[in-house]
Amino acid sequence: MKNLLLITTLLAFSALSAGAATEENIHQTRPAKPGGTLVVDVDFGSIEVTPGDNNQVVIDAHRKIEASSKEKEENYFKEVPLTITVEGDRVIVRATRRQESLGKQLRQLLGHTRTEGHYKLSVPASFSTDLDTSGGNITVSGLTGKQTTDTSGGDLSFSRIHGEIHGDTSGGDITAKDCDGATNLDTSGGRIEVTGGQGKLNADTSGGNVTVLNRVGDTTVESSGGKLRLGHISGNLRAETSGGSVSAILPSPVAGDVRLETSGGSITVLAPAGDALTIDAETSAGSVRSDLPINRSSSDSDSLKGTLNGGGKKLVLRSSAGSIDIVSADKETAQQ
Repeated sequence: MKNLLLITTLLAFSALSAGAATEENIHQTRPAKPGGTLVVDVDFGSIEVTPGDNNQVVIDAHRKIEASSKEKEENYFKEVPLTITVEGDRVIVRATRRQESLGKQLRQLLGHTRTEGHYKLSVPASFSTDLDTSGGNITVSGLTGKQTTDTSGGDLSFSRIHGEIHGDTSGGDITAKDCDGATNLDTSGGRIEVTGGQGKLNADTSGGNVTVLNRVGDTTVESSGGKLRLGHISGNLRAETSGGSVSAILPSPVAGDVRLETSGGSITVLAPAGDALTIDAETSAGSVRSDLPINRSSSDSDSLKGTLNGGGKKLVLRSSAGSIDIVSADKETAQQ
């Protein structure tokens, strides 16, 4: 009657000859209510989470190991089983041996190996996640709740999220589209692209470009090695790069103070000619130019201070290795 738990498990081990791949495919469901949390903690593989039935979590998992022998492959599945448990309002999917590094674990168990994993899960639309993989991409879409993700070797993708986001990757790109809520994104080796949505944003990359477009909320952007492209951000904006140019289109009206800095490139800002701004621009290795009717308090070839339309929100620009251009948004198109 009250089949609250539906479990269908399929385990397929196929190794027709020594060295052939061994696979595991699992389909299971667990009862769940809106407001819960999905925890996924796996050694390798991609993770994808989407909204589904409001009364359950559906798990489809695929793991594949190719080693030097069938015995080694099957031993891995025995020593690192996929477990699915329910603890209060948390559904936990785990297949990991995190005491040691993934590479060391696999070498000890398998020797030379190739791995493949995919985890596709659906949860109630109002659900939080805590997702962790050592070797794959993570995708989360259409959920309301706090989303926390961490991967050591893949990309992160968020779309249509309503709630706080924490995204961390050591080796991939991050994209967030139409997400509402405080958002913190960090990558050590890729680009970051955020379009639409609202809420405070912190985006930090050590090795790539950053693009933020049509965002509402205070925004902080940092890159150690890339270009910054910023457009129509309604809120305070602080952006800094050590290795590239900065281009920005300010919204009208300008909604907050703006500070843009680069140690390795030029700065181009498109500003609405009818807005009130207090401008402070300076470069160490180039010129400062503007076609706006700025009331200049001081100006020379490499600096400009003054007000536009009586002064207002602060526009502070600093470059150590390039020119600065402040252009009327009514006349120009952003330099991309």
